[in-house]
Amino acid sequence: MCLLPTTGHRLLATVPLLALIYLPFVNGGLLTDDFAHVVHLSTINSSARLVDAPDAFGFYRPVTQGTIAVTPGLRGSHPAQARAFNVVLHALVIALAFIVARCVLLSPLAAGLATLAFAMTPKAPSIAVLWISARGELLMALFSLVSIAAWIMWTRRGRWWWLAAALAAYGLALLSKETATLLPLLLLLTPRSERSVSARATAATGFIVVALVIYAWRSQTGALTAFAGDEHYSPEISVALWLRNGINYAGRMIAAPAALVALLVIARCLDRRHPVPSGSRSYLIRFDVVAFAAAFVVIFLAPVLPISLRSELYLYLPVFGMCLVAGWLGALVVYDATTRPLIVTIAVYTLALGGYQIARARDVQQDLRFSEHLVTALRRITPLATTNASVLLIPSDPVTERSLQSAIGGYFYVVLQYAFDGPPRAGAVQYGGEPPRHADVRLTASYRTDGSVVISPGP
Repeated sequence: MCLLPTTGHRLLATVPLLALIYLPFVNGGLLTDDFAHVVHLSTINSSARLVDAPDAFGFYRPVTQGTIAVTPGLRGSHPAQARAFNVVLHALVIALAFIVARCVLLSPLAAGLATLAFAMTPKAPSIAVLWISARGELLMALFSLVSIAAWIMWTRRGRWWWLAAALAAYGLALLSKETATLLPLLLLLTPRSERSVSARATAATGFIVVALVIYAWRSQTGALTAFAGDEHYSPEISVALWLRNGINYAGRMIAAPAALVALLVIARCLDRRHPVPSGSRSYLIRFDVVAFAAAFVVIFLAPVLPISLRSELYLYLPVFGMCLVAGWLGALVVYDATTRPLIVTIAVYTLALGGYQIARARDVQQDLRFSEHLVTALRRITPLATTNASVLLIPSDPVTERSLQSAIGGYFYVVLQYAFDGPPRAGAVQYGGEPPRHADVRLTASYRTDGSVVISPGP
């Protein structure tokens, strides 16, 4: 047997440091939903309101709102600190993913490969890290993985406090984002349990009680519930929609794990060593791992399948299930390979997908900088600070229009409230293809080649 040497295992254990590639891109302003969250939090004068009231969009996520509320710099036009905190959370999620993979997969190499595929997922991480409003996804992923790891330790004859930690982490995950709801079902499928089915089922009832208590309190706060009528988030009873979303998400989740396995197969084919007898690697072949990985994808993806609105962000945690399979298969493929082709393969894979993530982060940062310059340009128009007149912003060209759509979307009215720290006012952007809008004040926005935004009286 010739897997990576000890130094190679340590190298794979440093995968969480890959989150640091996002640090150079945290500067800039707010994006879309960020404005709504910051403005909403500025109206809260008591920390108790974070617990007994929904957020800006009607969801009950007090842990998420609490961490955003205590982040310095948001009201002072320095949201980079909030995104830097997201980078730290992303690194912690990757580290917990490695721990869970190590608990589920017997091979350290398999766990490292699974974690690498997770960290290198092309699109979801850039959204999760650089969008402050995605804080809930990061926190939910972190606490869910903590809960899974603690549960596994308890099922393998760990002390009672492991079960208590799993329960507490599940509650925090659910209070961060409701897509963690089905986690107890996944816990019953964790591999190599040393506790009886009845003991695990009894323990799982505790998780159900925690969820019921949280949802009972949630209903008292006036937060959105399923079928509440929200046009974007209410689930639809439509098999066609679920199937369409499932196919869409599956196609996007498979890219990074499949690419890793394909490269490892190529590396193994180029390795001229004779394979060791297949019996010596039979301990790696665990189909209960595949079942757990498949359940992981379904458990964390199922809550968003009925939602018409699709987002890459929804794939942030579910893709880890695919990555577990990739790590398991990858370790089987290179079980008896020499070290050099394996290290070269991992380096090529990391550079290729890491480069893609950097390119994505750079694109997002352009929107962040545009948003920052837009707010600065608005604040220069001093009459806007003292009037409650409705404002219409008209992009001067297609480039400016695309930047407005990416950076603020339909939240211009909130941007005005944020820019002048004042009461709500009417405001909109005249995007192409929309019916003409009417307003008391018409302004034209131009995005200059030097990165500045110029706002002038409109036509």
